[in-house]
Amino acid sequence: MINIKKTQLKSGITVVTERIEGVRSISLGFWVVVGSRNENKEEKGISHFIEHTFFKGTKKRDPKEIARALESKGATLDAFTSKEVTCFYSRGLDTHLKLATDVISDLIKNPLFPEKELKKEIGVVTEEIKDNEDSPERYIFDLLFRKIFVKHPLANSVLGEREYIKRLTRRKVSSYFKKWYNPDRIVIAASGYLRHKELLRYIESSYKAKKIPESAFFTPVINQYKPFSFKFKKKGLFQAHLILATPTFDYNDSRRYPLLVFDTILGDGMSSILFQKLREEKALVYQVFSFADFFSDAGIFGVYLACDPVKIEDAKRIVIKEFRRLMKKGLTKKAVSEAKVRLKARLIIGQENTSNRMIRLGRSEIYRRKIITMDEIITSINKVTTGDVNDVVRDVLQEERLSFVYIGDF
Repeated sequence: MINIKKTQLKSGITVVTERIEGVRSISLGFWVVVGSRNENKEEKGISHFIEHTFFKGTKKRDPKEIARALESKGATLDAFTSKEVTCFYSRGLDTHLKLATDVISDLIKNPLFPEKELKKEIGVVTEEIKDNEDSPERYIFDLLFRKIFVKHPLANSVLGEREYIKRLTRRKVSSYFKKWYNPDRIVIAASGYLRHKELLRYIESSYKAKKIPESAFFTPVINQYKPFSFKFKKKGLFQAHLILATPTFDYNDSRRYPLLVFDTILGDGMSSILFQKLREEKALVYQVFSFADFFSDAGIFGVYLACDPVKIEDAKRIVIKEFRRLMKKGLTKKAVSEAKVRLKARLIIGQENTSNRMIRLGRSEIYRRKIITMDEIITSINKVTTGDVNDVVRDVLQEERLSFVYIGDF
């Protein structure tokens, strides 16, 4: 029996829940459809910065009261910002659903943005950006998006850039908040031992808002992509880092599941093609993996690896050689079948966690505007054929469309 329910409140807020019998916990997330892609040049990093400042005081609670409100009950309270969404979430006992709803509603409805705390947080976020820049395995992905989506809003780094963060003022923060934190851009997702109607009552009590005209969640932008090779010199590194990547398709494209199956075969885990070839057979790398990310109007697929700088070109040649082999010979029915089993198992095991279920509900509603059940996802994976996967392979591995980003002490 599927216990998933959805309601759109008069305010425009969408609420989706999944009741799970046999657990005593709940995961609650307030999703706001705003992220780094919504920022203009002078606002770089403001979406993530605002996420931090919500915890610096509201009309009802000071920062310490916010921190203690749920933690004192054994629950958690956190948030994250991405390219396209910001999420404030809590996980705790089912008896604390009302409190969690009130605390998160308070955060995103009644922030004070105190001047003193904003100035302090500019320092904190600046240090976070420095930490990211000091971590080549993370920073290389910022460089990749900056180059591969050069005239597209997905190029914006979630953390932003120090020079723009330092220019943020309370006026800019308040203006950005009023522009994007509207009820029609909020999706509340919850999973666990809860009742849908009960959560609706808590929301209507805690988050009172007037309905405004609805707007589209996303404005599609065509990516003007040209393949490139970019090297970023960073002194003092013992390893060189490399990404080979190409833009692909969006979250709702029918080729998404075939690409996820291929990603599993190519670079997911110790049995993957690249791990076996580059680490086990050639002993060139310690870390190598492939990745596939999907957004509202675009996607990206690639391979990340790191090794001794003198070996980086050898590793690159082997990856490209494998790409050529796969383009020519394709994948076998057995390889595709095994990958589908692994992909389904990972998804199903992940659903034993209420937080993962809440995230699935939130993303499904935001990107599909409807709830896709786990059974529907499994059915979609089951329908993937060897031909589907090989078609995707021939599409995404075209050598003339590959781009390269390096970081190292070259």
